[in-house]
Amino acid sequence: MRPTLTHPQVLEKPLYKAEVDRLRVALLKQQRRISGLNTSVIVVIAGDDRAGRHELINTLMTWLDARFIKLNAYGPAEQLTQEHPFLWRYWQDLPAQGQLALYFRDWTSSTIVQTLNGALHKSQRSRRIQDINDFEKSLSDNGSVIVKFWLHLSYEAHENKRQNTSDADDYDRKDELAYEHYDTAMATIDQILSATNTESSPWSIVDSDHPLKRNVLVGRHLLTCLQQVSDTEPETDVKPWSTSTEQTPNRLQRALAEKSVLSKAEYQHQFKTYSTELRQLAERALRAKQSVICVFEGVDAAGKGGAIRRLVSALDVDQYRIVPIAKPNDDAIARHYLWRFWRHIPADGLMTIFDRSWYGRVLVERVEKFASDVQWQRAYTEINQFEKQLTDYGILVVKFWLHIDQDEQLRRFQAREITPHKQHKITDEDYRNREQWPAYEQAIEDMLRLTDTEHCHWHVIPAQDKRFARIAVFETLITEMKHHLQSTTVAPSTRSPDETE
Repeated sequence: MRPTLTHPQVLEKPLYKAEVDRLRVALLKQQRRISGLNTSVIVVIAGDDRAGRHELINTLMTWLDARFIKLNAYGPAEQLTQEHPFLWRYWQDLPAQGQLALYFRDWTSSTIVQTLNGALHKSQRSRRIQDINDFEKSLSDNGSVIVKFWLHLSYEAHENKRQNTSDADDYDRKDELAYEHYDTAMATIDQILSATNTESSPWSIVDSDHPLKRNVLVGRHLLTCLQQVSDTEPETDVKPWSTSTEQTPNRLQRALAEKSVLSKAEYQHQFKTYSTELRQLAERALRAKQSVICVFEGVDAAGKGGAIRRLVSALDVDQYRIVPIAKPNDDAIARHYLWRFWRHIPADGLMTIFDRSWYGRVLVERVEKFASDVQWQRAYTEINQFEKQLTDYGILVVKFWLHIDQDEQLRRFQAREITPHKQHKITDEDYRNREQWPAYEQAIEDMLRLTDTEHCHWHVIPAQDKRFARIAVFETLITEMKHHLQSTTVAPSTRSPDETE
């Protein structure tokens, strides 16, 4: 490891006190300034100096205003954490705009621990590092500032601690193991830190042999980073996405051309058969701890709600959860747009059904200009990475697009106006959106083309006939679940992180 923060001397206490007095005033000033900005600051305190991490966190909490710091400290993974993808618990704790968050133990530290403990083999570690880099870049691209410190303790300092301390709380068996396997551990740490040292979130390696010097080095660098924090979201370059051509029939046109209709008798027979089969598959998935996510998207009045209601009628109420997605609230607006969806990822064996989803970023937010061109174009990559992390963990993600034409939509709007139990579904906004039909159609085609991946396909369902659409949803989900349950499950070491240091 090559330390990036250096100091030429060991500070004596009088000099240290004078430096701390200056740093505290400056840091508090910057903390107050950031509280009014549309950005968040994530400060990671990690390292092979276990005791030093505790001491430094406590020091920073006294230098800053602790009331307005979000402190995230992670220990051994609890059962609920083990039943979700690796990054799930870190997404839960993301700070809001204007917040400064301190992280004691983070995603990279946990990966290093798992590697040293033998819980991650080489290919799993490579995938994890890619996920970490994607995670940090996505946060940075969306306005967060990430400051990462690694506290490095030399072999000589380990030896001195071992010889001079009698307090088991300061130096225990874990430190003894680090001392005994120092060279091997340092080589692994150096490799992972190098792999996660990126332009948007670099590591700062801090010499932790001398605590006072360590504190000043971290305080100075943190102050510099806070002073550079801007209220302007970075507009990074993104891959230029080409739009669909009009010369060839698109997926939406092909779906409408099918003219698929189902009689009432056929529908009732198939509904009964498929309901039984889906219930059995859901029981199998629960026993096998295989989670399922269903994403329902479609134009207004395409029948998403009706399809969902029929689907869940076949399931036990404790096996699924429906998450309706509407306009984001203040908490969601203040964070990365994927934050509110990570919060609803199902635990092992359960099913979550999203009535609308993260695809709002490249649909309504694109068309209505709630997101900038850079934001919604960047979202294609972010969404594909998000879904890949879910499927890598072993979650089945099934995406439905229910489609109708404009004439059928108008008929359904008019029917809602005269049907008492459906009148709440129709608003002036629904009619206004019809004026944007060509823009939405283009956005939908781009979405289908750019986010239909090998690990997560789109299923475009002709929905002119509601009965046909509902049965098509059943058939598709049953087929996907059968295939998924027959495939090889993800190795346990990627599903249950070992957090023991």
